[in-house]
Amino acid sequence: MLRVSEHYGRQSLQPVENLDTRVVRKILVVSCTAIGDTLFATPCIRAVRHLLPDAEIDLLVREKFLDLFIKNPWIDSISGYKGRYRGGLGLLWQMKTQGYDLCLIFHDSDPCPVQAAFLAGIPFIFRIGQRDEKVARWLSARIPYDQKKHAIDQRLEVVRKVFGIRLDSPEHMKMDLYADPGEGRRLWQAILIKAGLPVTGTRIIGMQFAASGSYKEWPPESFASLAHGLLQASKKHVICLTGSPRDRTQGEKIRGMVRDMAGSSRRVLNLAGKIKLSRFSSFIQGMDLLVSNDTGPLHVAIAVETPTVSLFVPSNAMATGPVQDPAFHRVITKPKPCTPCVEKYCKSPDCMRLITVEEVMETVMDSLSRIHGRHNVNKGGLS
Repeated sequence: MLRVSEHYGRQSLQPVENLDTRVVRKILVVSCTAIGDTLFATPCIRAVRHLLPDAEIDLLVREKFLDLFIKNPWIDSISGYKGRYRGGLGLLWQMKTQGYDLCLIFHDSDPCPVQAAFLAGIPFIFRIGQRDEKVARWLSARIPYDQKKHAIDQRLEVVRKVFGIRLDSPEHMKMDLYADPGEGRRLWQAILIKAGLPVTGTRIIGMQFAASGSYKEWPPESFASLAHGLLQASKKHVICLTGSPRDRTQGEKIRGMVRDMAGSSRRVLNLAGKIKLSRFSSFIQGMDLLVSNDTGPLHVAIAVETPTVSLFVPSNAMATGPVQDPAFHRVITKPKPCTPCVEKYCKSPDCMRLITVEEVMETVMDSLSRIHGRHNVNKGGLS
């Protein structure tokens, strides 16, 4: 843990009313928690770039997710942080030697970036959130969460506070993530050829069956039943199971369930843990549709404009669900059965079972009919 002296940066830290954005030349943006959280911060980065086109913007993200965000079009450089004080001294040295004028922190779950920014003498430090009251005295201002707003809108409040602007159009809420359509086409062609499946006319339906917590996961047998139904509905459908390397075993179990139901799982591909993060956005963009729990790949799909069907019960779709391109992103949600909902502390997370296979199947088929040809025209897909 970094030891923060009250005297070590006291003269350099300034209150918000002293900030003159006309003289800001170098900005550090910090979002080093989950993939979704960092994507939620990308509209803020874009807004800052448009407001200060000549300033240098550096982005600090969780080290293991660095390759996903390295091509963000609005930043000048990017670096990784392990989190929870691991590499904290290196982070402090980096901040101190870069001479930042302004630090914007878009999460409140790790106090280290605030402490490092203070010790590094960054004169203006702003952070969203309500946790870690101990670090409040090391901030120029703390912008509390407004629970009535979407997570993107909450983060935009930081930019509104700093620059005194509105940022209230739908365009301001769009997430940014680089994806290469050509790379996506080549990747999916290679995947399908290796699997012995036709490239032309295939409709790729992704299934993100895992999540950051089991309480947000639709049951694996439900994903298997959905996959079986979609395979029965059309010979053009190919199911792709996505996830991290640790989800691969669960993916094989789902694939086995489909094989037991259909007699074959040839058109079910378990690619959990098989796609490099540097290619993940292009991989998701190459799909026709993604069915997903509330987790990082859902937000990747939304950012790269791949249609989605997302599943919410314990988490709040109004807070973390899709807000851009609503015509292409369908949400299935149910009221929480427990009051209060303890979310990740739940000992029996069964509420996701309230979402039935039948209603997801109906929504997916309807979405596929609505987006027919879109993959081919707008995304250079495989159809």
